[in-house]
Amino acid sequence: MSKVELPQKMMPYSPHNQGCGPFVTISRQFGCWGFALALLLRDSLNEHLPPSKTWKILNKEILERLAREIDLPAEILDLQRRSKPSLLVDFFRSLSDQRIPSGYEIRNRITTLIRGEAIRGHAIIVGQGGAGATTDLPHGLSIRLEAPRQWRIEQVAYREQVSESKAGELIDEMEEVREYLRKIYDVRFPRKPAFHLTYDCSIFTLAQIAQHVTYAMKLRGLIHNMPRDAR
Repeated sequence: MSKVELPQKMMPYSPHNQGCGPFVTISRQFGCWGFALALLLRDSLNEHLPPSKTWKILNKEILERLAREIDLPAEILDLQRRSKPSLLVDFFRSLSDQRIPSGYEIRNRITTLIRGEAIRGHAIIVGQGGAGATTDLPHGLSIRLEAPRQWRIEQVAYREQVSESKAGELIDEMEEVREYLRKIYDVRFPRKPAFHLTYDCSIFTLAQIAQHVTYAMKLRGLIHNMPRDAR
């Protein structure tokens, strides 16, 4: 049985490292369009950079990178990351020819990868516990997207092409998983408030949110306007 080695400690940050960031993390309730916001935000932020520099979006890419590192399917790692510890899960893991990392190990490694990208900068990190993983890093902004349940049901029904009843079931399933992960991250990263900015997606459009986030980053000095001839 091959052994998968994963670091157990997250990457420390040195206050002497002035090169950290800028970065943005986006957390969202299921049914809010986090990745779509990231696309709009990336386009907005890239207007302030020369062609040689661009902002990048990191969502499933983090999990896919980990999957390549240890030669396991990303779907298995994602399932393990979200699964609650149980004797049954441990039993089936023991039957595998290749050792499957625990959810604890996977979350730790994802945290390390996220911190590395945040420190390198110009990263928009969607989900994956990004806000908690970067809570002690400077030059970042954490965003949270929320909305009333019925609004999210309608969005999920449209996106997944299912009935509203089925959409409600999907929301309940995802919220149970995310609540489990949220409690884990709250213990490890107990920052209050957990996010710098929280938006109600039923009130503001994604374009408005992207515009406001860009403005907030300017106010914090995370981005600067550049003359067009310098781009």
